[in-house]
Amino acid sequence: MGCSWLLILGLVLNVAHCLEILGPGKDITGVLGEDVYLSCRYLGESEILSALWKRQSITNSQVKSRRLVGFLAGNKMFCHDNSFSLPDSPTNLTVKMRVSSVEVEGEYICEFGLDKEDLSDSVFLTVVARPEIHMLVNAETINGTLYQSVSCSAVGGRPTPQMSWLVNGVPPSDYPFTVEMNETLHSNGTSTLSSILHFPTHLLDEDSVTCVIQHPTLPDPKLTTVRVETYARPNVTIKAEMVQQGGSEFWVVSCMSSGGRPDTDISLALNTDEELEKEADTDSQTQTISFHLPASVFEGRNVTCVFDHPKFTHKESRVITLPSFYLSGIQLSAGLGGNSDHTQATESIELHEGQSDAVIGLEVIGNVPRYNIDCKKDDGPLPEGVQLVGSNLTVQGPVVHQHAGLYECVTSYHHHKATLQFNITVLQHVPPTIRIDLQTENGRSLIECTAADAVPAANMSWLLPEGVSEVSWFNFTSHNGSHSVRGVLLLPVCSPWELTVECVINHPAFEEPENRSITLPLCARPNITINSSTEWRDGEEYTKVDCSVDSVAPAATITWQVGNSDSDSDNSISHLPETQVHADGLVSARSSVQFLSSLYSGQNLTCMMEHLSLEAPEKKTIHIPVHKAPLLSVSVVKQQDSPLWLAVCDYRGEGVGANLAWVLPENVKGQTSLHSENEGHALKARLTYQFPLALHEGQDLTCVYQLEHGLTEKRTVHIPRYSIFSVRVLNHTTPLQSRYGGEPVIHRVTLKENLHNQRILLQVDSNVPEYNLICKRSNGLFVKMEGTAMVFQSEVTEQDEGLYTCRASFYHHAATVNIQVEIMSRDKLFALVSMICLSSALAIILIIVVTLCVFCKRHHETRYKKKESLAALTTLMQEPDSPEVKKTAAVTKEDSKEYAQLISYSIVIDVKSTV
Repeated sequence: MGCSWLLILGLVLNVAHCLEILGPGKDITGVLGEDVYLSCRYLGESEILSALWKRQSITNSQVKSRRLVGFLAGNKMFCHDNSFSLPDSPTNLTVKMRVSSVEVEGEYICEFGLDKEDLSDSVFLTVVARPEIHMLVNAETINGTLYQSVSCSAVGGRPTPQMSWLVNGVPPSDYPFTVEMNETLHSNGTSTLSSILHFPTHLLDEDSVTCVIQHPTLPDPKLTTVRVETYARPNVTIKAEMVQQGGSEFWVVSCMSSGGRPDTDISLALNTDEELEKEADTDSQTQTISFHLPASVFEGRNVTCVFDHPKFTHKESRVITLPSFYLSGIQLSAGLGGNSDHTQATESIELHEGQSDAVIGLEVIGNVPRYNIDCKKDDGPLPEGVQLVGSNLTVQGPVVHQHAGLYECVTSYHHHKATLQFNITVLQHVPPTIRIDLQTENGRSLIECTAADAVPAANMSWLLPEGVSEVSWFNFTSHNGSHSVRGVLLLPVCSPWELTVECVINHPAFEEPENRSITLPLCARPNITINSSTEWRDGEEYTKVDCSVDSVAPAATITWQVGNSDSDSDNSISHLPETQVHADGLVSARSSVQFLSSLYSGQNLTCMMEHLSLEAPEKKTIHIPVHKAPLLSVSVVKQQDSPLWLAVCDYRGEGVGANLAWVLPENVKGQTSLHSENEGHALKARLTYQFPLALHEGQDLTCVYQLEHGLTEKRTVHIPRYSIFSVRVLNHTTPLQSRYGGEPVIHRVTLKENLHNQRILLQVDSNVPEYNLICKRSNGLFVKMEGTAMVFQSEVTEQDEGLYTCRASFYHHAATVNIQVEIMSRDKLFALVSMICLSSALAIILIIVVTLCVFCKRHHETRYKKKESLAALTTLMQEPDSPEVKKTAAVTKEDSKEYAQLISYSIVIDVKSTV
């Protein structure tokens, strides 16, 4: 009876397992024109007679099934629809299907034909079609207004897509946009959705619109953008410029429009009946229309350009006023005439006899674009050798007495005229009297050169050696028609070279320039000395450096420089200069600097002296000794005879005092001590700090030295964090776990009886530098240790049995291990082996007796039940290779099929029970 229930249970589990994995279990969607996979697998163990895909359809209220692809009896493959690929095997009916039309939408059935029953499952295929997007832009003019229509079409979609518009990223407003929607159904089951966006061109500021399509075949909404025509507001300007054509002047007035779409309507608002010349020029960005206006007719008049554009609410205009011309007079160039007003009074010009290439400049006062000048002398033509070149009256060759007289020049432009009269006088030559002198004033050499009583005035200049800078000026005076020139030159009173200065005078009476020279003597070189000294104040070293220069007047200039003297950087330092004048005329300049030695230690200090007697600055350099930085070191040591650790901070450096301190964690107070001693200017100091290891374990201790000017020097030492993780027994042990979870594990170690020098090896797992390892018995007696081994030197007896405790310690860190020592004798070993063999034999006998009883009880049952029991027992209780399994192969031929099913179901139950 029990075996029948097992058979029913196995059958139910097997069928449920096959149905569970049969079909895909959900509907699928296919895109028209693409492939889709129909998956179906059979994972059962029954024999498959047929496996196929089929489709049912209802025609005239009758349900018809059509086989598509699969396997028939004998694994014969067939395919009645070219849209399907061939499956791999009867158990795997996964096929690839081509979605060729909307008609393939429907339910598809996967069916497996078994020997007892048919198993099937179905999947529903939904067909969708991806639409094609088309965009088209059209334009039309209605009542003079340009409108644009943008058409967006989604062709061949299934289901009908969703369509919308975006203008500048947002949906279009109701005004000025209108949207028309239209849908067309097709015979193949798809449809076309069209939308038309209509708007007036001049009200659209964007140059593109976007059609948005949403459809199940599209992972994201598809945005299609098309460019449309737009109007842009132009920038309008006006400008005028004058040109000459055919000997006449014209104003070219340009009306310009830039950046506008479409072109601007441009016209000229001018009250005239005269037909004007007009030019049009249009490039990619600017539209220009130019009008030519005669300058003499339109001077002083307003000219207006009128612009009209669809983006303008009304016509816009730009106005420009053409200038009015005037010609108020003529004047001589500056320096030629004595009368500089613009009246018609006669002016006078003096020319010197023999003067060559004399030029009389004429300046026209007015704004006329051009003018004509006509000159005459004494109401007659210009004399020989005098010509009018441009606006200049030029005397070619030397000036003679015939060139003297009254000249009149007239300038004109159309009806504008101006006249200038001037008188030219020719003077005879009188050579100057030349003198040169040298004086010393305020530490400088003053050289004076004069050219007096000359007609005309002489020209004077200085000729100096190369590289000499000078300060000079000239004075001009006149008396009774003669002229005098005085030149003054200032030079340093002292120079490193011997200087020769020349005064050069030019005059028409001289065939060649006259020179007068004077020589300045060479100065004595200065003497420079430098020395330094040091002193200690308030524990700091100061250096004082003096630099003195003895020289002739004037006093030398002293500056100080630190570091590389060739550097361009500003490394100068402030100083206190002093000057002293001696009775012999020499001058002493002295400068001192005083500074903290540590500021410039190891650098060069340069005294740089500049004096007029030197070609280049002279330098004296002194080296500032290196200021040795303080040596600061920290360490931590373990004291031998004390439970406290010691942190040591050592200092060595220059000075008379040390400012040392330990930076300790907050709320921590420790015992510190400072010891210091001086060795000359060197100071040695030691600051110690005692502390228990547990107080600062794993922390940093910092020693701080306070330098001058608020600076600090720090050194840090890390206190390691120690741990003793465990004490392990290296001998073979057996753990003894207590029934109470809180008690430690005891390691059982067996020693042999009556043997000398037996050891129990221990290992301490830790990161401590050293540790103390002791072992003692439960009665408190200590055990002899050699290193990390517990040694039993004498023969081991049963008295050595018992509980041993070993403890490894390092300050407050410790770890223990409990060891149960047992003594193994030959009698105990024999008794233990005997008990194991006896218990094993009893267990084997018990199993044999139970097996025989079961076989005897089943012997009297019917043959059919006997087969069921044997099958169940064979699967559940016997090994696969046992004799009982082999007996099942001897059943009769007619019962072999039923016997195979019993074996299959029992295997399923066995797998479930194993899990």
